[in-house]
This record gives sequence, structure tokens and C-alpha cells, in this order.
Amino acid sequence: MLRTPGLLALFLAKLLSTFGSWLTLLALPWFVLVTTGSPVKMSAVLAAEFLGVVTLGLPSGRVVARLGVRRTMLICDAARVPLMALIPLLHQAGWLSLPALLTVSFGLGAFTAPYVSSQRLILADLLGPARGTDEKLLARANSLIDGATRIAALAGPALGGLLIALLGPAQVLWIDAGTYLVSYLILAAFVRPPATAVTAADRESSRASDEQTGTFAGLRHALRHRALRLFVLALTLVTISVPAVFICLPVLVMNDLGGDPRMLGLLIAANGAGLAIGSLVAITGLGRMSNTALTGAAVLQCAPLWLLLIDQAAAVASGLFLVGLATPLLAATLNTRVTLRTPAPIRPHVMTAVTTSENLAAFIGYTAAGPALHLSGLRTVFAAIATLATLGAITFAMALRADHSPSVSAAGRIPEVANTAHRQGYGKTYSRG
Repeated sequence: MLRTPGLLALFLAKLLSTFGSWLTLLALPWFVLVTTGSPVKMSAVLAAEFLGVVTLGLPSGRVVARLGVRRTMLICDAARVPLMALIPLLHQAGWLSLPALLTVSFGLGAFTAPYVSSQRLILADLLGPARGTDEKLLARANSLIDGATRIAALAGPALGGLLIALLGPAQVLWIDAGTYLVSYLILAAFVRPPATAVTAADRESSRASDEQTGTFAGLRHALRHRALRLFVLALTLVTISVPAVFICLPVLVMNDLGGDPRMLGLLIAANGAGLAIGSLVAITGLGRMSNTALTGAAVLQCAPLWLLLIDQAAAVASGLFLVGLATPLLAATLNTRVTLRTPAPIRPHVMTAVTTSENLAAFIGYTAAGPALHLSGLRTVFAAIATLATLGAITFAMALRADHSPSVSAAGRIPEVANTAHRQGYGKTYSRG
């Protein structure tokens, strides 16, 4: 798998940029909470980034389709370097107000949707026309790249908590800016999908597709296909709940677990450990897992969230670990099936629709969590989180059942997918790419 040209470089770029993102996930909310004392302002800053994703997510599908996935990724990485560096720069100059922080967060989100969509789509390009349509092989490739996220999730939070304690949260953000720069350099030098012959018919088909589909093509396509519609609904429910957990954890640590940022890092690192182990399971065994086993993974992702109701560090860490263990299996399954159930000409539109739906859900989770904590308290919010995740697991199981039908299985084969998909209709936790 790693012998595929460009795949190892993509893995390394993903590992570095996600490591920096995990540092920011700790440093930014901790910075806002310490300087303002307001959970509402803390959630607003994180929500601003997702608002950028949601606002520009669907239109970015046409950008990806026109520029190509690799060029889009390079532009997004290059833009996020100075944006992330602005936060510590403004802080050092004494000019970092809440509106400025919200604006920078929105700008970071604006470049996230096209980047994440392109990163998912480039895998099929790197594998080539023949291997890129193999569901098991593409699932392994998705698991490998997701594995970079999970490995970073193991090291990033633990190191982030330590760095925040040593350097302060504002200084830690410089590291994230640096990881975007290194990611850009790796992509520019080593990630080059093989060129494929493009016929006049291909160009005409692509041009006609772009003219007929438009900005909302991906969303329409996803809503018409029953299995994909259920997958997106499951993703939405889970993605509302999981980001809300990360809003609650700083408050839990500050109020009930001693107020030490290292404890926050350890709790998130427990989730990262589960993610890392789950990624290894996904890389080696996902292709052999039945829908029944994947349904079990969905249950494993939601059930441990009820442990968050126990105000003990060990219980919370155990719950986060088990949630992380199941997540890579479900993420790789969703990304693979979305890719293969979609005609190639409109994959950028569909993938950006999925990414936008995911980040809209995260925006809701981040926006609602702060006021909910203020009004209802931690236990009520944790109960709501666990309930939403449970509904998401049920919906994911329904999606697997719908996708297992003979007609949908046939639609997964790329030579037949265009006609079948249009008749029937048809994947960060937090991740910023």
C-alpha cells in the first residue's frame, strides 16, 4: 500500500497538519477560557471556523472540480499558514480582540472544506483508474490516511497540554502554522497523481456535468440515494455530539478535575489512543468486516459516551478511548462508500456536500454546547451528547442495511454507477485536514 507513489507523502502531510490542529484544539479554547472565563465565547471561537466551512462548503465543490484536487490542497495549505500565524502575532502586539479571533477562525474554516474534500478524493487518483475502483483497496487507503489523523490525535493532545503549561496557549499556535507550511512543501514535492488520458468525450461529459449540476448538485445527489442519505444523517448526528464533548472537557477539567491543562491533554490523548489502535484495526481488517461487525462498531462508538456522566477522570478517559477505537472503522467505511456510490464527474460536488454537512453539524455542536453548559450544566449536556450519538449509531446501521441491497451493491461498480445513481438518487471527530 505504501509503495503507491505519493501515498506515503500524503500520509506524512496529513500526520503533521493534524498534529498541529490537535495542538490548536487544546490551545485555542483554553486561551479563550483563561482570558475571558466564558464558555460561550470559547464555543463561539470554535464555531466560527465551522461557520466558514459551512458558508463556503457547497460552492467549493465547483472550485475543486475546476482546479483539481492537488492544486486545491496546495492553495488551502498556503493560505492557512499566515492565517494561523496571525493569532499569536496579534496577541503579541496586543491587538487580538474577540472579533479579530472570530474573523481568523472563519478564514481558516473557509479553506478547510475544499481541502478535506480534495484529500479524500485524491486517494482514488493516487491508486489509479484500475485500483481506485476496488472497494477493499480504497477502504484500506482511506484507513491509512485516517490513521495519520488518529496517530496525531494520540501525540498531539498529550504534548499540547504540556506545551500549554510550559509556553502558554498563544505560543503553541505557532507550531500549527508551521505544520501547514511543512504539509504544503510535502504535497508540492511528492504528491503527484498519475496523469490519465482525457478524451474529447471525457471533456465534453465533464463540461456538460458542470453546466447541469451547479453548486447544489452534490447535495441533491446525496439526498436522492437512500443509503447515502442515511450515511450523511448518521454522520450529522454523531458530528453534532462529538465536537460538543471537546467543548465540555475544558469546563470539566477546570471545574471538577483540578484545573490542570495536562489533565485535559491526557483525557484527549485517551481518545487519541483509541483512534490510533482503531486505525490499525481498520487498515488490516476493514476489508474483511461484515455489515454486522460494522454495526457493532457503531454501537461501540456511542455506548461509552454514557460514561461521561460519571465525574471521574478514569471513567471519562475510558469512554473517550472506546469511542476512538470505533471511529476509524466507521469513517473509512463512510468515505469509501460515498466515493464509490458517486459518478466520478460529480464526486467533488458530493464530497464537499458531505464535508459541509459534517461541519454544519460540528458548527451546531460547538455553538449550542457553550450556552447549554451555561443553562443546564455538564451532566445534562453529556446526556444529550450520548443520546444524539446513539441515534447516529442506529441510523448508521440502517444505512449499512440499505447499502447492502443488490441494486445498491451494483451501483458501487464504477462502470455502472452513473446511470444507476441518477435512477436511485445516491464519512473530528474533529479534523481540519
